[in-house]
Amino acid sequence: MAGRLEGRVALVTGGGSGIGRAICEAYAREGAAVGVLDLKAETAEEAAAAITAAGGQATALVGNAGLREDVFAAAATLRETYGPMTIAVSNAMWNRYGPLLEQDEKTISRMIDVGFKGVIWCLQAAVPQMREAGHGAVVNIASPAAVLAMRHGIMYSSVKGAVAAATRSAAAEFGPDGIRVNAIAPGSTQTEGALRVVDEDGWERRRARVPLRRLGQPEDMAAAAVFLASDEASWVTGDMLFVDGGTTYAFS
Repeated sequence: MAGRLEGRVALVTGGGSGIGRAICEAYAREGAAVGVLDLKAETAEEAAAAITAAGGQATALVGNAGLREDVFAAAATLRETYGPMTIAVSNAMWNRYGPLLEQDEKTISRMIDVGFKGVIWCLQAAVPQMREAGHGAVVNIASPAAVLAMRHGIMYSSVKGAVAAATRSAAAEFGPDGIRVNAIAPGSTQTEGALRVVDEDGWERRRARVPLRRLGQPEDMAAAAVFLASDEASWVTGDMLFVDGGTTYAFS
């Protein structure tokens, strides 16, 4: 039985680890050929090699999602390898929390470059290929912080709010081309990066705020990303799916 993404070609930014890697692996299991774009060559190569070893199709792509030329180069390589891109996932993010008055220009610029401009570059690179293919699905990784206040997270909330706004507007602009654009808003997710900086007490406090009483796993976000990229979501566009165990609306 063919997978739900059989014959599709996907680019995933920040695809070498965490949620991005889980999405790459899930897409490959569903039959897509995946371009794993990551800033670190070894991370992209490790993820692509694991997918290939499991019987999937993947290629490692090295570049900075915040640089237009890197994203376009990755998209071109992906097309040469597998054909026109039909799925694009903007997952890459660089973030620093802290009081706004202590955030310097370099920090703010890098957050905007990777977290928001990266979404725009991915759209610009993907849409022409999707038009060529006659269809496409874009999945942006946003956050509940896009709609909720976040102390010491003004820049993060602002960037993710911009991602949500771009998702809605891109859905309206590219819908006539047969291109759907949606976003996922992950709740507290136990990625390897988060596990390094949050201690057990911190995870317990987060777990206690979740109505479903468990924390998110990268695979939870990957399952949502598969749905939004598949034909099962063929009439879903401009939406932001909260994958957070009910936290956002229970405590907003």
